[in-house]
Amino acid sequence: MGVPEKYQHSSKDKVSSLSLKMDELIGMLGSPGRYQVIIFILLCLNYCPLVFNHVIMAFFGAKTSHSCDPLHGSNVYVQGGQNVTVVGRTTGQCRTTLRLENNDNITLTCGAGDWTYIVEERETNIVTEWDLVCDDSYLRPLATTIYFCGVMLGGLLFGYLSDKFGRRPVMLGTLFAPVVLGIGIFFVPSYTWFVVLRFIEGIFLQGLQISSYVLVAEMFLPAYRPIAGGIIECFWGASVMALAVITFLIRDWRYVQLAICLPSLLAAFYICIMPESLRWMVMYGKLDGAEKLVEKMAKFNKKEFPRESWMSVRAIAEGRQETLRQKYAFLTLLKTPRLRKRSLILFYQWLAVSVGYYGLTLRITSLKGNKYIIFLIGASVEMAAYLLDIVIMKYAKRRYSVVTFALLAAVTCIVAGALPSGKTASELHLSLSTGFAIVGRFAVAALFSLYFLYTSELYPTVIRNIGMGTCAFWTRVGGVIAPQINSLGHYTSESVPVIVFGVMMLISGLLAIMLPETHLQQLPDTIDDIEGEKLHSAELTETVNEKELLKQGTQEKDGAVSTRL
Repeated sequence: MGVPEKYQHSSKDKVSSLSLKMDELIGMLGSPGRYQVIIFILLCLNYCPLVFNHVIMAFFGAKTSHSCDPLHGSNVYVQGGQNVTVVGRTTGQCRTTLRLENNDNITLTCGAGDWTYIVEERETNIVTEWDLVCDDSYLRPLATTIYFCGVMLGGLLFGYLSDKFGRRPVMLGTLFAPVVLGIGIFFVPSYTWFVVLRFIEGIFLQGLQISSYVLVAEMFLPAYRPIAGGIIECFWGASVMALAVITFLIRDWRYVQLAICLPSLLAAFYICIMPESLRWMVMYGKLDGAEKLVEKMAKFNKKEFPRESWMSVRAIAEGRQETLRQKYAFLTLLKTPRLRKRSLILFYQWLAVSVGYYGLTLRITSLKGNKYIIFLIGASVEMAAYLLDIVIMKYAKRRYSVVTFALLAAVTCIVAGALPSGKTASELHLSLSTGFAIVGRFAVAALFSLYFLYTSELYPTVIRNIGMGTCAFWTRVGGVIAPQINSLGHYTSESVPVIVFGVMMLISGLLAIMLPETHLQQLPDTIDDIEGEKLHSAELTETVNEKELLKQGTQEKDGAVSTRL
């Protein structure tokens, strides 16, 4: 479809104006409208199966009290082909020593089926089903590690696929594939099949998280992205809390598995109503489809079709198709100076916040007491952080917020680690250490929410999913190594892991100072939008004109934002 000459732009303003025109177009379709709100809520619900599967191992692989009972309650031991009465026994977790009537002492090591487990009524898990204790106890955390290895792979794979083929097909595929895998997990006959299917499930679920979040980020204007980002993270916190209730009511791990996978089938209608990202379609030349979506949104929101605004966007997009058809991959994140700086800092920050989050979560849930209540308390702390983030992301600058929460997490973790611990610690010291660790968990949870929004704003549209996927990869690396850092406490001091978390968060906060501010800024669409004049310095006249155009457009945009606020 041709574009009238009056809507055509010269080459000197194409680089800077598309992002401005896209925001103008989206604003004219509703601020936000009913259509955007409905789609947003549906995307938020995608977090339910995601969160359920990410944290379910807290129950499936829960540390379970057990004792070794090789005689299965019998008082008779067969020695040399003769029955000998057991007159006493010392029962351990992995071995039991029998004192026989002939004064012999026999130590027996338990094997499959020889353990007695202390669990709540009706409760089962993979530990009790496959005897993942003693010499096989390493298999319990290994299952979580294998799952997050799949999540790491999914971040890289689906980040690339959703940039290449679109957000919508990736979101739909990764939403429904885990249903089939989840049903398969219900029927698994062995530990091996369990971890294999969980690994594959992790791949798909990370694709669901990335595609859903990017669809949300690309749907809203800068003024509304903070609120949207905060609300979607609240769905994370609410899902964690809901999981505590689900597991408490059902108890049997196989039926819990069904309960967390089958509800996704209720989202079958997504296939008919879920749209592709308007920004992605424009950036990748799917202009006819983009125009139909604009018409659909305008009609649903009872708005007039913004023809003039759309024609301006189309004119700029058609003039940039050669640039937009450029292929992007992971190495693109490191090719240009400013993009490389952002990427390296973000990679470390996502690694650090993940190590802190999972490390502190393991520490908090190791407290004595009912694991369902403890889990619910931890989820409530997260929810409080996410609710606070809604206000912070709306009114506060991104960089300052990240630095503040990172330093808060650093200080509280270091103080928690510096307090006396172990057998020599008083009840007061233990309570203070736990309190500081919980505050650290709060700060780290707030950082997780902020990083999702901040990262999506720092990367341009053409590589946003690749950037998000790569950062998610480093997050899952943190999830894998956090238990290993925690294990340092067994060989050194219980304080060491928490202090390590604090130091990592301190470095993360200092690095954040080097990142640019994105609050109430237009989303960058291309790498040129990030590198700016640096890539165009050879054309001095055009560069000056581009600056003036961008300044004028930004002033107009800021006025629109302040009016809506």
